[in-house]
Amino acid sequence: MFSRPGKDQVDAWMPFTDDTRKPSTSFVQQYMKHGIRLFWTSHAFCTSDYKTIIIPVTCYGLLASSRIPRLETMIHLLTWIWLFLLQFCAANQMYSIEEDSINKPYRPIPSGLISTESAYTLRWALVPMCLYLSWNYGVLYAGISLTLATTFYNEFGLDSYWYSKSLLNAIGIVSWNVGAAYIASEGHQDLLVRYHVAPFISVALIWSTIHVQDFRDEAGDRMQGRITLPTFLPVASRYLTSCLLTAWSIGLGLFWQLEETALACFVVLGIYLSIRIFWQRTEVEDKVSLRIYMAWLTLAQALPFIAHRIQAV
Repeated sequence: MFSRPGKDQVDAWMPFTDDTRKPSTSFVQQYMKHGIRLFWTSHAFCTSDYKTIIIPVTCYGLLASSRIPRLETMIHLLTWIWLFLLQFCAANQMYSIEEDSINKPYRPIPSGLISTESAYTLRWALVPMCLYLSWNYGVLYAGISLTLATTFYNEFGLDSYWYSKSLLNAIGIVSWNVGAAYIASEGHQDLLVRYHVAPFISVALIWSTIHVQDFRDEAGDRMQGRITLPTFLPVASRYLTSCLLTAWSIGLGLFWQLEETALACFVVLGIYLSIRIFWQRTEVEDKVSLRIYMAWLTLAQALPFIAHRIQAV
Protein backbone atom coordinates (compact mmCIF):
# COMPACT_ATOMS: atom_id res chain seq x y z
CA MET A 1 0.00 0.00 0.00
CA PHE A 2 1.38 3.36 -1.00
CA SER A 3 0.49 6.80 0.29
CA ARG A 4 1.61 10.32 -0.42
CA PRO A 5 4.99 10.82 1.26
CA GLY A 6 4.72 13.46 3.96
CA LYS A 7 7.29 16.03 4.97
CA ASP A 8 8.57 13.87 7.82
CA GLN A 9 9.15 10.95 5.44
CA VAL A 10 11.18 13.07 3.05
CA ASP A 11 13.10 14.90 5.80
CA ALA A 12 14.18 11.54 7.22
CA TRP A 13 16.42 11.20 4.17
CA MET A 14 17.95 14.67 4.61
CA PRO A 15 21.14 14.86 6.71
CA PHE A 16 21.00 18.68 7.12
CA THR A 17 17.84 20.40 8.30
CA ASP A 18 19.05 23.42 10.28
CA ASP A 19 18.40 27.00 9.14
CA THR A 20 22.13 27.72 8.74
CA ARG A 21 22.56 25.36 5.80
CA LYS A 22 24.34 26.78 2.77
CA PRO A 23 22.48 27.48 -0.51
CA SER A 24 24.46 24.75 -2.24
CA THR A 25 23.44 22.27 0.44
CA SER A 26 19.81 23.35 0.06
CA PHE A 27 20.04 22.75 -3.69
CA VAL A 28 21.45 19.27 -3.12
CA GLN A 29 18.66 18.51 -0.66
CA GLN A 30 16.02 19.68 -3.11
CA TYR A 31 17.63 17.56 -5.81
CA MET A 32 17.60 14.54 -3.50
CA LYS A 33 14.00 15.25 -2.53
CA HIS A 34 12.85 15.31 -6.14
CA GLY A 35 14.92 12.22 -6.93
CA ILE A 36 13.37 10.27 -4.04
CA ARG A 37 9.89 11.42 -5.05
CA LEU A 38 10.48 10.37 -8.66
CA PHE A 39 11.73 6.95 -7.54
CA TRP A 40 8.78 6.53 -5.17
CA THR A 41 6.29 7.49 -7.89
CA SER A 42 7.87 5.24 -10.51
CA HIS A 43 7.86 2.34 -8.07
CA ALA A 44 4.19 2.98 -7.24
CA PHE A 45 3.30 2.83 -10.95
CA CYS A 46 4.88 -0.61 -11.37
CA THR A 47 4.61 -2.29 -7.97
CA SER A 48 1.70 -4.60 -8.82
CA ASP A 49 3.46 -5.83 -12.00
CA TYR A 50 6.84 -6.89 -10.64
CA LYS A 51 5.64 -10.46 -10.11
CA THR A 52 3.76 -10.61 -13.43
CA ILE A 53 6.31 -8.92 -15.72
CA ILE A 54 9.75 -8.22 -14.22
CA ILE A 55 10.38 -11.67 -12.73
CA PRO A 56 8.87 -13.82 -15.54
CA VAL A 57 10.51 -11.84 -18.37
CA THR A 58 13.88 -11.86 -16.61
CA CYS A 59 13.62 -15.63 -16.05
CA TYR A 60 12.74 -16.16 -19.72
CA GLY A 61 15.71 -14.09 -20.84
CA LEU A 62 18.10 -16.06 -18.62
CA LEU A 63 16.70 -19.45 -19.66
CA ALA A 64 16.86 -18.53 -23.36
CA SER A 65 20.49 -17.44 -23.08
CA SER A 66 23.18 -20.01 -23.79
CA ARG A 67 25.56 -18.32 -21.36
CA ILE A 68 25.45 -16.70 -17.92
CA PRO A 69 25.13 -12.92 -18.40
CA ARG A 70 27.70 -10.55 -16.93
CA LEU A 71 26.63 -8.13 -14.16
CA GLU A 72 26.65 -5.23 -16.63
CA THR A 73 24.39 -7.19 -18.95
CA MET A 74 21.98 -7.96 -16.10
CA ILE A 75 21.75 -4.24 -15.31
CA HIS A 76 20.99 -3.49 -18.97
CA LEU A 77 18.41 -6.28 -19.02
CA LEU A 78 16.55 -5.14 -15.90
CA THR A 79 16.69 -1.47 -16.94
CA TRP A 80 15.20 -2.23 -20.36
CA ILE A 81 12.40 -4.39 -18.92
CA TRP A 82 11.55 -1.92 -16.15
CA LEU A 83 11.48 1.23 -18.31
CA PHE A 84 9.10 -0.38 -20.78
CA LEU A 85 6.96 -1.52 -17.85
CA LEU A 86 6.92 2.03 -16.47
CA GLN A 87 5.88 3.34 -19.89
CA PHE A 88 3.03 0.84 -20.08
CA CYS A 89 1.83 1.47 -16.51
CA ALA A 90 1.89 5.26 -16.92
CA ALA A 91 -0.16 4.94 -20.12
CA ASN A 92 -2.57 2.41 -18.66
CA GLN A 93 -3.23 4.15 -15.36
CA MET A 94 -4.08 7.49 -17.00
CA TYR A 95 -7.26 5.88 -18.31
CA SER A 96 -8.36 4.04 -15.17
CA ILE A 97 -8.33 6.80 -12.55
CA GLU A 98 -11.97 6.35 -11.49
CA GLU A 99 -11.59 2.59 -11.15
CA ASP A 100 -8.23 2.88 -9.35
CA SER A 101 -9.58 5.43 -6.88
CA ILE A 102 -11.98 2.70 -5.67
CA ASN A 103 -10.06 -0.55 -6.13
CA LYS A 104 -6.39 0.53 -6.15
CA PRO A 105 -6.12 3.87 -4.30
CA TYR A 106 -2.40 3.27 -3.63
CA ARG A 107 -1.57 3.91 -7.29
CA PRO A 108 0.28 7.20 -7.88
CA ILE A 109 -2.48 9.20 -9.62
CA PRO A 110 -5.39 8.56 -7.20
CA SER A 111 -3.03 8.80 -4.20
CA GLY A 112 -1.82 12.23 -5.34
CA LEU A 113 1.81 11.32 -5.97
CA ILE A 114 1.56 12.62 -9.54
CA SER A 115 -1.00 14.53 -11.60
CA THR A 116 -2.61 13.17 -14.75
CA GLU A 117 -0.79 15.82 -16.80
CA SER A 118 2.59 14.82 -15.35
CA ALA A 119 1.80 11.13 -15.95
CA TYR A 120 1.01 12.01 -19.58
CA THR A 121 4.35 13.80 -19.92
CA LEU A 122 6.18 10.88 -18.31
CA ARG A 123 4.44 8.36 -20.54
CA TRP A 124 5.48 10.06 -23.81
CA ALA A 125 8.93 11.07 -22.57
CA LEU A 126 9.65 7.38 -22.01
CA VAL A 127 8.93 6.46 -25.65
CA PRO A 128 12.14 7.90 -27.20
CA MET A 129 14.15 6.82 -24.15
CA CYS A 130 12.95 3.21 -24.42
CA LEU A 131 13.45 3.11 -28.19
CA TYR A 132 16.97 4.52 -27.84
CA LEU A 133 17.84 1.86 -25.27
CA SER A 134 16.35 -0.80 -27.55
CA TRP A 135 18.53 0.40 -30.43
CA ASN A 136 21.59 0.63 -28.17
CA TYR A 137 21.06 -2.91 -26.83
CA GLY A 138 20.38 -4.38 -30.28
CA VAL A 139 16.67 -5.11 -29.74
CA LEU A 140 15.06 -2.26 -31.70
CA TYR A 141 12.42 -4.45 -33.37
CA ALA A 142 11.30 -5.82 -30.00
CA GLY A 143 11.18 -2.26 -28.65
CA ILE A 144 9.09 -0.99 -31.58
CA SER A 145 6.71 -3.95 -31.26
CA LEU A 146 6.31 -3.35 -27.53
CA THR A 147 5.76 0.39 -28.03
CA LEU A 148 3.07 -0.18 -30.67
CA ALA A 149 1.33 -2.82 -28.55
CA THR A 150 1.29 -0.40 -25.58
CA THR A 151 -0.15 2.42 -27.71
CA PHE A 152 -2.88 0.33 -29.33
CA TYR A 153 -3.76 -1.20 -25.95
CA ASN A 154 -4.15 2.11 -24.12
CA GLU A 155 -4.53 5.13 -26.41
CA PHE A 156 -6.67 3.28 -28.98
CA GLY A 157 -8.76 1.60 -26.27
CA LEU A 158 -8.29 -1.93 -27.60
CA ASP A 159 -8.11 -3.22 -24.04
CA SER A 160 -11.91 -2.88 -23.92
CA TYR A 161 -12.50 -6.07 -25.92
CA TRP A 162 -11.25 -9.46 -24.79
CA TYR A 163 -9.97 -10.65 -28.19
CA SER A 164 -7.90 -7.52 -28.95
CA LYS A 165 -6.80 -7.20 -25.31
CA SER A 166 -5.53 -10.79 -25.27
CA LEU A 167 -3.78 -10.42 -28.63
CA LEU A 168 -1.99 -7.21 -27.62
CA ASN A 169 -1.03 -8.82 -24.31
CA ALA A 170 0.46 -11.70 -26.27
CA ILE A 171 2.40 -9.44 -28.64
CA GLY A 172 3.65 -7.30 -25.76
CA ILE A 173 4.79 -10.17 -23.53
CA VAL A 174 6.50 -12.02 -26.38
CA SER A 175 8.24 -8.79 -27.45
CA TRP A 176 9.46 -8.36 -23.87
CA ASN A 177 10.66 -11.97 -23.79
CA VAL A 178 12.46 -11.85 -27.12
CA GLY A 179 14.13 -8.56 -26.23
CA ALA A 180 15.20 -9.90 -22.84
CA ALA A 181 16.58 -13.08 -24.43
CA TYR A 182 18.64 -11.14 -26.98
CA ILE A 183 20.03 -8.78 -24.34
CA ALA A 184 20.90 -11.65 -21.97
CA SER A 185 22.57 -13.71 -24.72
CA GLU A 186 25.02 -10.87 -25.56
CA GLY A 187 25.09 -11.75 -29.25
CA HIS A 188 25.25 -15.53 -28.74
CA GLN A 189 21.75 -16.38 -29.95
CA ASP A 190 22.17 -20.03 -30.90
CA LEU A 191 19.24 -21.20 -28.73
CA LEU A 192 16.95 -18.47 -30.08
CA VAL A 193 17.84 -19.40 -33.65
CA ARG A 194 17.44 -23.12 -32.99
CA TYR A 195 13.97 -22.65 -31.50
CA HIS A 196 12.86 -19.78 -33.73
CA VAL A 197 9.27 -21.06 -33.78
CA ALA A 198 8.94 -20.68 -29.98
CA PRO A 199 7.88 -16.98 -29.98
CA PHE A 200 5.06 -17.69 -32.45
CA ILE A 201 3.79 -20.55 -30.30
CA SER A 202 3.98 -18.22 -27.29
CA VAL A 203 1.75 -15.66 -29.03
CA ALA A 204 -0.93 -18.33 -29.54
CA LEU A 205 -0.46 -19.63 -25.99
CA ILE A 206 -0.83 -16.21 -24.37
CA TRP A 207 -3.65 -15.09 -26.66
CA SER A 208 -5.73 -18.10 -25.66
CA THR A 209 -5.01 -18.10 -21.90
CA ILE A 210 -3.99 -14.63 -20.67
CA HIS A 211 -7.61 -13.84 -19.76
CA VAL A 212 -6.80 -15.67 -16.50
CA GLN A 213 -5.71 -12.24 -15.25
CA ASP A 214 -9.22 -10.88 -15.88
CA PHE A 215 -10.96 -13.15 -13.36
CA ARG A 216 -9.59 -11.10 -10.44
CA ASP A 217 -10.69 -7.81 -12.09
CA GLU A 218 -14.17 -8.86 -13.18
CA ALA A 219 -15.97 -6.32 -10.95
CA GLY A 220 -13.76 -3.43 -12.06
CA ASP A 221 -14.04 -4.42 -15.72
CA ARG A 222 -17.83 -4.40 -15.50
CA MET A 223 -17.71 -0.92 -13.95
CA GLN A 224 -15.48 0.33 -16.78
CA GLY A 225 -17.61 -1.35 -19.43
CA ARG A 226 -14.80 -3.59 -20.67
CA ILE A 227 -15.82 -6.73 -22.51
CA THR A 228 -13.44 -9.35 -21.15
CA LEU A 229 -14.00 -13.08 -21.45
CA PRO A 230 -15.04 -13.42 -17.76
CA THR A 231 -17.59 -10.56 -18.12
CA PHE A 232 -18.84 -11.86 -21.48
CA LEU A 233 -19.04 -15.53 -20.45
CA PRO A 234 -18.92 -15.59 -16.62
CA VAL A 235 -19.38 -19.35 -16.20
CA ALA A 236 -18.35 -20.77 -19.57
CA SER A 237 -15.04 -18.88 -19.48
CA ARG A 238 -13.88 -20.97 -16.51
CA TYR A 239 -14.79 -24.23 -18.28
CA LEU A 240 -12.98 -23.03 -21.40
CA THR A 241 -9.91 -21.89 -19.47
CA SER A 242 -9.60 -25.20 -17.63
CA CYS A 243 -9.73 -27.14 -20.90
CA LEU A 244 -7.23 -24.85 -22.63
CA LEU A 245 -4.69 -24.98 -19.80
CA THR A 246 -4.82 -28.77 -19.67
CA ALA A 247 -4.56 -29.09 -23.46
CA TRP A 248 -1.64 -26.67 -23.68
CA SER A 249 0.19 -28.43 -20.82
CA ILE A 250 0.00 -31.81 -22.52
CA GLY A 251 0.54 -30.49 -26.05
CA LEU A 252 3.58 -28.35 -25.28
CA GLY A 253 5.22 -31.02 -23.16
CA LEU A 254 4.95 -33.52 -26.02
CA PHE A 255 5.85 -31.03 -28.77
CA TRP A 256 9.08 -29.96 -27.07
CA GLN A 257 9.87 -33.59 -26.16
CA LEU A 258 10.28 -33.18 -22.42
CA GLU A 259 11.69 -36.20 -20.68
CA GLU A 260 9.13 -38.21 -18.70
CA THR A 261 9.65 -36.74 -15.23
CA ALA A 262 9.68 -33.13 -16.46
CA LEU A 263 6.62 -33.82 -18.63
CA ALA A 264 4.71 -35.31 -15.71
CA CYS A 265 5.55 -32.37 -13.42
CA PHE A 266 4.53 -29.77 -16.01
CA VAL A 267 1.26 -31.53 -16.86
CA VAL A 268 0.37 -31.96 -13.17
CA LEU A 269 0.97 -28.23 -12.61
CA GLY A 270 -1.29 -27.40 -15.55
CA ILE A 271 -4.06 -29.71 -14.36
CA TYR A 272 -3.84 -28.34 -10.81
CA LEU A 273 -4.11 -24.79 -12.14
CA SER A 274 -7.09 -25.79 -14.31
CA ILE A 275 -8.95 -27.30 -11.36
CA ARG A 276 -8.13 -24.35 -9.13
CA ILE A 277 -9.45 -21.77 -11.61
CA PHE A 278 -12.64 -23.77 -12.10
CA TRP A 279 -13.45 -24.30 -8.41
CA GLN A 280 -11.91 -21.37 -6.53
CA ARG A 281 -13.64 -18.21 -7.70
CA THR A 282 -13.32 -15.45 -5.08
CA GLU A 283 -11.22 -12.39 -5.89
CA VAL A 284 -8.54 -13.42 -3.38
CA GLU A 285 -8.40 -16.95 -4.81
CA ASP A 286 -8.24 -15.59 -8.36
CA LYS A 287 -5.23 -13.46 -7.39
CA VAL A 288 -3.42 -16.56 -6.13
CA SER A 289 -4.42 -18.44 -9.28
CA LEU A 290 -2.93 -15.63 -11.36
CA ARG A 291 0.43 -15.98 -9.60
CA ILE A 292 0.43 -19.73 -10.28
CA TYR A 293 -0.61 -19.07 -13.88
CA MET A 294 2.30 -16.66 -14.40
CA ALA A 295 4.71 -19.32 -13.11
CA TRP A 296 3.10 -21.89 -15.42
CA LEU A 297 3.20 -19.46 -18.37
CA THR A 298 6.88 -18.68 -17.80
CA LEU A 299 7.69 -22.40 -17.79
CA ALA A 300 5.46 -23.05 -20.81
CA GLN A 301 7.23 -20.42 -22.90
CA ALA A 302 10.68 -21.56 -21.78
CA LEU A 303 10.03 -25.30 -22.30
CA PRO A 304 12.27 -25.63 -25.40
CA PHE A 305 15.21 -24.13 -23.51
CA ILE A 306 14.48 -26.22 -20.41
CA ALA A 307 14.24 -29.39 -22.53
CA HIS A 308 17.53 -28.50 -24.23
CA ARG A 309 19.30 -28.11 -20.88
CA ILE A 310 17.87 -31.38 -19.54
CA GLN A 311 19.00 -33.26 -22.64
CA ALA A 312 22.46 -31.72 -22.35
CA VAL A 313 22.96 -33.11 -18.82
